Amino acid sequence: MSVSRTYPALARIWHDPPMSPLSRRRLLRNSALLVPTLALSPALLTACGEDDEPDEDAGGATGGESEGAISGEVAILVGFGTGNAPEQIPAQEELASAFAQANPEASVEFLRIPDTDEAQRRLGVLVAAGDAPEIVLPTGVFGINLYVDQEIWLDLAPLLADAGVDLDIYEESALQAAKATNYFGEDSDTIVGLPAAIFTHTVAYNKELFAAAGVEEPPHEWNDPSWDYDKLVEVARALTLDGEGRTPDDPGFDPGNIVQFGLGHWDTGLHVLGFGGEKYDPKTRQVRVDSPEYIAGVQYGADLVHRHHVLATDDTLTNAVGDDPQLAAWQSGNIAMIDMCGCDLATWGTGIDFEWDVAPWPKGPVALASTLNLDVGAIVARSDGQDAAFEALRFLLVDPANARRLATKGYAAMSPLISERDAFLEEVSADFPGIDLQLFLDALPYSVNQESWMPAFAEVNDLQSQFLDPVFLDGVPAAEELPRFQQAAQEAVDRWLEDNELPSG
Repeated sequence: MSVSRTYPALARIWHDPPMSPLSRRRLLRNSALLVPTLALSPALLTACGEDDEPDEDAGGATGGESEGAISGEVAILVGFGTGNAPEQIPAQEELASAFAQANPEASVEFLRIPDTDEAQRRLGVLVAAGDAPEIVLPTGVFGINLYVDQEIWLDLAPLLADAGVDLDIYEESALQAAKATNYFGEDSDTIVGLPAAIFTHTVAYNKELFAAAGVEEPPHEWNDPSWDYDKLVEVARALTLDGEGRTPDDPGFDPGNIVQFGLGHWDTGLHVLGFGGEKYDPKTRQVRVDSPEYIAGVQYGADLVHRHHVLATDDTLTNAVGDDPQLAAWQSGNIAMIDMCGCDLATWGTGIDFEWDVAPWPKGPVALASTLNLDVGAIVARSDGQDAAFEALRFLLVDPANARRLATKGYAAMSPLISERDAFLEEVSADFPGIDLQLFLDALPYSVNQESWMPAFAEVNDLQSQFLDPVFLDGVPAAEELPRFQQAAQEAVDRWLEDNELPSG
């Protein structure tokens, strides 16, 4: 997540964004902030035909190839998340070939669009043109929720039941993400995507910078009482240096000439959870961004930049280079700690000449909470060949061996299958010797999905730059801006509720 005129501190309160092909995390970092206003309007939807039911002649889920051999080409759009990194593609291609061998009359083709905004735009264009891909895989919960209220995704529940797929094979957190309960309701059986990958987060740190500063390394146990938000600031200040070697605690420290930052690539949106804040309450249908807890969490994140001067942004890196200056600064040893998603290992965990390791996320004043990023595979309801698409999803995401390989090698993720819980360590450890990768698994009980649907989902995400830029870029107090954000967001939610009806009533 590169931050320029993008919030250094709210990277994923709403979602994560556009990235290089190598990192889902980079994709996620900016789309929370730059999510396109495009929504698939009724006109686009009806352009595909007036009938909401799949065309039986097109091999839809209600007819076509449901009996006998599976046939037809299955197009998989890869662009809503990870999956386009060069090192990830071979595993995907091998599994596609294996599916074709098992089903000689069927094939899988990949439509790869590395830029998330373009991938989302292209999906709308293809749906409107009647040429939609059968599958979007992988897509995060954010991508699902952009369109969940526009009848884009096929409900997989009937197909899964007919196929005898027991959903208890999946981690509960991953399964909940596939249900979109904020929209369909807690009691709904609707499944809008099959779980494909789980990403948790840790804090990666430069061991050599800690040693040089004489600072004790963070603990390696989750929920250690000594590792909290106050300690994070203390350590980050000790590891931040200006051009004269002074820390923010030293007289004469120059915040305009920082050459080593304590923090970078940082998911400061998590601090809201640590303070006990929530963005939306589905029971009352109220936005909560003006609550004292939410304001405190946002202000803590902004203070890392403006008060403590410990968080690197693209604007504050004096020697910023490349498409991702923070990545370059981390790899060159000028950032001491970063927020590392499991999806970052292929980028932020490679090309490093110094010793590094990972630690848990610190505990907030109210809770210990880290981000849970979840990817699923979804079938586009307006696509052709849905029977073949479902069989492809089942082949890739239900079969344990295939699901394991796709998650660990295709997406550099943890498998959402309970039976493959340890696959991440078994498959990835050899590539990262000496790194405490167990902490990614241990993070699960403390990890929270922050991408849940809310009314006016895309509109509220679009609104946030208007009200959060002043806080994170200009240092305006959160208590001044968030009540205005609350009013605008709640008005958008109320308008949506006036014009639409939730399936849950």
